[in-house]
Amino acid sequence: MEMTLGEAFERSARKFPNKVACIDDQASATYAQMSASVNRWGNALEGLGLAKGTHVATLSDNCLSLMQVILGNLKRGLVSVPLDSRGTAEDVCRMAELTQCTALVFDVSYQGLAEELRDRLPGMKTLVSFGGPAPSFARDYGELLIDASDDELPQVVNEDDESFILFTGGTTGRPKGAVLTHKSILWNIISVTTENHSPAPDERIFYPMQMYHVASLSRFLAFMYAGGTFIGSKSFDPDHFLDVVEREHTTFVVGNPTIYRMLLEAIKRKPRDTSSMRRWLNTHGILEPEEKREIETRLWPNGAYYSSYALTEASPAVTVLKPWDEPEDPGSVGRGYMCTEVRVVDAFGMEQPPGEPGEIIVQGPSVFKGYYNAPQETKTALRGGWLHTGDLGRFDAKGYLYVVDRLKDMIKTGGLNVYSREVEEVLLKHPLVRDVAVIGLPHPRWGEAVCAVIVAQPGARQNDQALQAHCAEHLAGYKKPSMIRYVDALPKTTFGGKVLKRELRELFKES
Repeated sequence: MEMTLGEAFERSARKFPNKVACIDDQASATYAQMSASVNRWGNALEGLGLAKGTHVATLSDNCLSLMQVILGNLKRGLVSVPLDSRGTAEDVCRMAELTQCTALVFDVSYQGLAEELRDRLPGMKTLVSFGGPAPSFARDYGELLIDASDDELPQVVNEDDESFILFTGGTTGRPKGAVLTHKSILWNIISVTTENHSPAPDERIFYPMQMYHVASLSRFLAFMYAGGTFIGSKSFDPDHFLDVVEREHTTFVVGNPTIYRMLLEAIKRKPRDTSSMRRWLNTHGILEPEEKREIETRLWPNGAYYSSYALTEASPAVTVLKPWDEPEDPGSVGRGYMCTEVRVVDAFGMEQPPGEPGEIIVQGPSVFKGYYNAPQETKTALRGGWLHTGDLGRFDAKGYLYVVDRLKDMIKTGGLNVYSREVEEVLLKHPLVRDVAVIGLPHPRWGEAVCAVIVAQPGARQNDQALQAHCAEHLAGYKKPSMIRYVDALPKTTFGGKVLKRELRELFKES
């Protein structure tokens, strides 16, 4: 029998029927209760005329109904297209149109946006809502479940079938729809579960991100695979997050520097008991050693530290740094997972020796199928049988990977390469700097000039000379920023994951 994501969930439901599977802001459900609702939704889909392979958009924040819809779609063989509930109407409509969605399942709190989708996309014929009374143009999710059977669905899905189309690439250009299969996500889950010994049936996670984000979605599916408990919320509030950690005795947390800084501030205002946390993982950002020590001391005193490198096209995990690993330098993202081959190559595809930067490329069963309806972009990304990530990295002599920069964020000044991340790491060590992004701006003589965009610490005075002196002490002269600009906050993707550097380049291009 082939394993699929829907079958993986049902296996957990058979093993742990009375165990709490999912919790949201208002309720909880055991595996048996979730299984019954998932089957009811899956059987209702047949009555709605939605056949295997149909693209179904979802528009909702994290809640039990959304989790049931995702799992039911997987069992029925539908392809879920989670839309960014924080996105603009233009963004959301373009995503649904690009992926040719013919159905939409939405929370009634997004009724206006759902109506706009219906009006602008004539192919979107089926709309279903939950979270309150259904509007006149949509079917009621609760009523559909009442009228449907909870009998087990027929086995119509195989591991190579498409499961999700998730959007990526928004930090450097217009987002693209990455097609993931049951197989690619399951191999990611198996690798993470095996190597990190997590998730496990006795683990509980409260995830701060929404499930249109691959990190949250894949972690939800991993916990359903393992028989753990997944807690989701419609929004991220650091005080509420810590309250839930204390009340529910959660054991695992995934975040980025922005999230961890917010949680640190919250726990300083009001201490909580977070001793249940066994593991904490940092991704998409730099944690300075002192900052990491404070997180370990104040936030997660019993938690072991992990760091990872991931991207949507790899379903998403590529490497992990484990608590017992000993890389040569700080800042490593570890080694490749057991099913993933990772290399660093030059512009001609030749492997780089330790210490030399190049593009990170990835191969393995967790790599995505391609970009939806974008054959040329797919061919470019998967050339030579490898996923070309567009990220620059280097290995040390022990085989540990370090992410140096985005390929498109590397600055060429006077014929020399400047890696923005290296300059950012230096600037973050200065007490004036709370957050920073380094970008290249056009320069008539040097091609590009190095510009540091700074978010100052609260109450700190702007001091270009002090920052320049600090950089001169730690960086070669050509790497030192020739321009420093200040902003109140950096533009970032949802939940502070990645800085939108294209917006900064546009903002300061005339400066």
